[in-house]
Amino acid sequence: MKLDLNDLVVFTEVARRGSFTAAGRELDLPASAVSRRVARLEERLGMRLLNRTTRSVGLTDAGRIYYGRTATIRQEVDDALRAVREFQETPAGRLRVTAPPDDGGVIWAMFAEFLRDHPDVELELIHTLERLDLIKEGIDVALRGGSPPDSTQLCATKLVDSRFVLVASPRYLEARGVPTHPAELAEHACIAMDNWVPNAFSALLGPEGPVRVDLRNRLRTNSQETARKAAIDGLGIAPMVAFTCWRELRSGALVEVLPGALPGPAPMWAI
Repeated sequence: MKLDLNDLVVFTEVARRGSFTAAGRELDLPASAVSRRVARLEERLGMRLLNRTTRSVGLTDAGRIYYGRTATIRQEVDDALRAVREFQETPAGRLRVTAPPDDGGVIWAMFAEFLRDHPDVELELIHTLERLDLIKEGIDVALRGGSPPDSTQLCATKLVDSRFVLVASPRYLEARGVPTHPAELAEHACIAMDNWVPNAFSALLGPEGPVRVDLRNRLRTNSQETARKAAIDGLGIAPMVAFTCWRELRSGALVEVLPGALPGPAPMWAI
């Protein structure tokens, strides 16, 4: 026997108020619709729940027993809906997030503001380049660069649409000169990124198209923060994601060289 939960809610409201009209006002339904729903419930149960007169509605013996149980269910439904609404209106509880490491403080600045605005949230921020199984690991949100996931089980929202850049310090460029073509990078010290900007120097673009350059990597690292600091310290030219070093580019601590030499956008997604 398949029952409609809406019919149960309507019946409990009629039993509580003793009137189809009063129940309809509470539920924003016409009295005729309320009556039909109760009749349908009675038909499915195979028993009369209400005694109807022209002036009032009363419970039968079976109706009193049924109402005693359904009133509890109705209250639990109301409590569940109230809890969901409160959760939506006031975020609270534990939030597990995975994000790339060494992001230049951009991601942390975003979460710092979020935590100030939502004091009832407990944040667990996991910095890793590993593509964790979000469902298996119980991750609520993953911040990832690159292409959005193709899984139908995951939802993705683009947070920022940045780009790849080559940067160096003014001190380095003053000492070694400013490259004007990707091929000139062969004469420069370079800082290679193994993960966050994968194979950046192997996909350089010049005015005539793709350029292959044999580079001298002064430093190789999988840390965006290390690469950024090494570039600031004048150790070479580093590939970066623009939003992770925007402060240094704005202040002049780093200077972009060979704009457009690194192809493709560098979006960040919340998954």
